[in-house]
Amino acid sequence: MAKLTQRQNREVPFELCFKYPLENGYTFKELTPENVKQFQAFLNKVSQMTVTQVDRMYARKPDTSDSYKGMQVYHYEVTEAFRIHVVIESGYYKIIRLDPRHKVHRS
Repeated sequence: MAKLTQRQNREVPFELCFKYPLENGYTFKELTPENVKQFQAFLNKVSQMTVTQVDRMYARKPDTSDSYKGMQVYHYEVTEAFRIHVVIESGYYKIIRLDPRHKVHRS
């Protein structure tokens, strides 16, 4: 389990970053100007929040079969239809997919 998901470390700032190439079909190229505005608004909100706060407001139930390089992928709601998909590594939430139309794991 990544250190930020452990109970005692959840009151730390929520930090997003990029380390891995975004998966094909889930990159900035697929974003419309409106999606970029939505993503920026999301970033503005979560930049002032803790892991607990972000999880409570934006986290979606993880699909245990969704993994990347052996790590569990977590989904966060940017808008009703827009999701970002991240892995947690070395205490950071690393974005691997931008999913503006919620194509991955739509219920």
